[in-house]
Amino acid sequence: MVNRIEYFVRRLFERIGGAMDYALRRGTSSQVGARTDLTVLIPQIERAIEEHLRSEETRIVAPNLIELRYDYETYTRMGHRRREYLERELSSSAYEYIYNRRYSLIDKVQVKLGYDAFTRGLEVKFGFGQVREVVIAKNESPAAPVSADYGVHSVKSAQIVLRGTMAWGNFPEFRADLQSGGDPVGIGRNVANELIIKDPTVSNFHAAFLLRPDGTLEIADRASANGTYVNGILMGTGDRAIVRDGDRMRFGEVELILELKMKDGSAQP
Repeated sequence: MVNRIEYFVRRLFERIGGAMDYALRRGTSSQVGARTDLTVLIPQIERAIEEHLRSEETRIVAPNLIELRYDYETYTRMGHRRREYLERELSSSAYEYIYNRRYSLIDKVQVKLGYDAFTRGLEVKFGFGQVREVVIAKNESPAAPVSADYGVHSVKSAQIVLRGTMAWGNFPEFRADLQSGGDPVGIGRNVANELIIKDPTVSNFHAAFLLRPDGTLEIADRASANGTYVNGILMGTGDRAIVRDGDRMRFGEVELILELKMKDGSAQP
């Protein structure tokens, strides 16, 4: 009992220190907004924990794997130190909430932050399972965390090729490999994208491809300024659409033909 009291007292002082540190730096990160504010996130996670409880014989089990997926821009503006701070504080807060209500856990509580090109703002996912530690090399860019969806799927692999049409024949081929359950492949002018199109009508973060578990290829507009078109049809801001081999894609004024090659020998859905 004494150890528990010491733990919560120590956590209280750590939070006060962390909050003061963030307040001193907040002038440089004011654009991050409420989506990264602990006073907003903690109640949101607590409500979601209650919604995801499950009963197992004589105990009530709370989800221990919590994943916060931000849009790419918010994720990068936060910075590595802020993300580490949020993961640490939210993991401790979720544990305290679960412990105080005497819920059971499968493993320790882990909150991870990541980004998803298909997320608009913030998406929170919950799961039950063993914590899988991810070691990131010193100079390696952090990737989106392991998804909280622990269903078993066979991994699909594909390569996408974007080729210029007659009007844009001088553009080089754009190639990228995808895996189902893997990170999206971003398209845009910014060098952070895997497919970089240097054209003024293309937004910094224009669109992104994602391969679904069934091998279906999906594209999402990322609030582009000049729009994303599929076979001449303008997508809504932030909308998603299924695309197939031979489809005509347009990003701003750049028109390209999509070629989709499944790598595992399976046919396209």
